[in-house]
Parts: sequence; structure tokens; C-alpha cells
Amino acid sequence: MNRVLVFSLLANSITSWDIFEEQFLTTFGDDCLTVSFINGLSNLKMNSWEKIKHFNSRFNKLLNKIPENSRTGVDVKIEWYILSLPSNIEIFLDRVNKNTLVENIK
Repeated sequence: MNRVLVFSLLANSITSWDIFEEQFLTTFGDDCLTVSFINGLSNLKMNSWEKIKHFNSRFNKLLNKIPENSRTGVDVKIEWYILSLPSNIEIFLDRVNKNTLVENIK
């Protein structure tokens, strides 16, 4: 039995690989992919040679792959982020006395 999948897009609406990936996963993805992205994010580690801005980009790119309806609360995202940092950076983040990551970094 052949199945025909209809996936309509506006002409020229896919302008990057990220947009293609998002559209594809939105249409054809399943919960297994979501679990895979969440596991990947919770196991993500910053490389010792990596600049923080490059790591932030990797972190956010993976975070944004998780469908909106499956995303966790801010506290979990912050915990994932902090745990992914090397210990020499993590020591600067005071999780007890600050409410948000932004406050911690300031």
C-alpha cells in the first residue's frame, strides 16, 4: 500500500537547513524525537576549548528543537544550562540566592 504524504509549503519558504528541519519535524516528527532532543540537552557539555557564545548557540539550537508543547519550565532549562558548564564557570552562578540565570550572570 502506497501512502501519499501531502506537505504544502509556500514557494521559497525554506531558506535554511534549520527551517527545513523544523518544518520536517513538525510535520513528520514523533515523540521519540522529542525525547531524544531532551536527552541530548540534559547531557550537553561545554567543551573546554569552546567560547561561551558558541556554546550558548549550541545550547539554544538544541533547546529550540524541542516542540513548544513539550518544553520544560524555566527552572529545568536553567539547571540544564548550569550543569552543562565546566566547573570553573559554574562556580560563578549562585543558584540559591538568585531567581533567574540573567540575575546570576550579572
